[in-house]
Amino acid sequence: MVAPADVRRIVDEILPEVVEIRHSFHRIPETHYQERETAAAIRRLLASPGIALLPPLLETDVIGLIRGGSPGRCVLLRSDIDALPVEEKTGKPWASTHPGKAHSCGHDGHMAILIGTARVLERLAGGLAGSVRLVFQPAEEEECGGCALVGKGLMELEPRAEAAFALHGWVGVPVGSVSCAPGAMMAAADQFVITVKGKGGHAALPHRAADPVVCAARVVTALQTVVSRSIDPLEPAVLSVCRIEGGHASNVIPDAVVLEGTARYFEDSMEGLIRERMHQVIAGVCASGGCTYELSYTHGYDPLVNHPSAVNMARRSADAWLGPSGWSDVHPRTMGAEDFAFYLKKVPGAMLRLGLGEEYPPLHSAGFDFNDQALRTGILTLAGLALDFLSQ
Repeated sequence: MVAPADVRRIVDEILPEVVEIRHSFHRIPETHYQERETAAAIRRLLASPGIALLPPLLETDVIGLIRGGSPGRCVLLRSDIDALPVEEKTGKPWASTHPGKAHSCGHDGHMAILIGTARVLERLAGGLAGSVRLVFQPAEEEECGGCALVGKGLMELEPRAEAAFALHGWVGVPVGSVSCAPGAMMAAADQFVITVKGKGGHAALPHRAADPVVCAARVVTALQTVVSRSIDPLEPAVLSVCRIEGGHASNVIPDAVVLEGTARYFEDSMEGLIRERMHQVIAGVCASGGCTYELSYTHGYDPLVNHPSAVNMARRSADAWLGPSGWSDVHPRTMGAEDFAFYLKKVPGAMLRLGLGEEYPPLHSAGFDFNDQALRTGILTLAGLALDFLSQ
């Protein structure tokens, strides 16, 4: 049995290096499926006889395996690696060197934590019964890299993972603690594109046109009744139109207007209801304005559902490795989406929230920078979870 004091000693020893690793990743943010420099850096940092690295499944992913000294189960630990198309405004010495891109969601911190965890577990590998799968996944923010990686057979790799865990830095959770709760904690996120088709004409002669701008404006407001009047008020759901495009001149009624947005919900059964009601609402509005429409509705991210047994284990592990203040019950559900959901469709597991502080710049903002004070807690949490799972 590995003593927590020994693990804490290793973590404290490597922590200065982990901080520098985090800063180095922060300088080179890359968006979905462009994470080539990032992936190359991860491979260099993991290059060790004790970590077997696989060829990439998606070009920019990095998958490694730490084998223990004796046979046993396999646990998967995952970090996302992509950045956001945001112009950073932190003013930090390690700020982004890639214009228009920034690690504004903390994935630089997640990568550094998983590399630190790998450092710890590699040192302890001789005493482990089983193995640890390390997954550095691209395209979490866009394009659902998790779906793609699972679709490429990640969860069927031998030895097969029997559980999966991940962390995400979270504003509002105290530094030094993690939080988690069972059930659906993050929403499904589907995308839709609506094309409202009318008949263009002169702005001075609207009666000779079929104005898709007016129709599209009414569609935006009418779509809000899908949630407010067709879904149980006790069942969370949100439908947002986030982009409108139509017309090229101030005095010309266009032929068409395009609307794009997302639908989010926690229950899988909601997808069919929302899709059907959208068709009904859009058709009615367009018919009243002499327009027609096309609706492209694409299922995106599944709801992220934490498994109760994994959450219970995480709580016990936090108590053991982080101490009495290491577990926070601050874990409200969010309508944000997370493609770690697709891992949890395959095996039991959970995504934990890692405390970044109760007063901190919000995720996805230009002023966000991962809190280095949370790195130690993250490494202890993931290493502790792996050690506890393999010792069962």
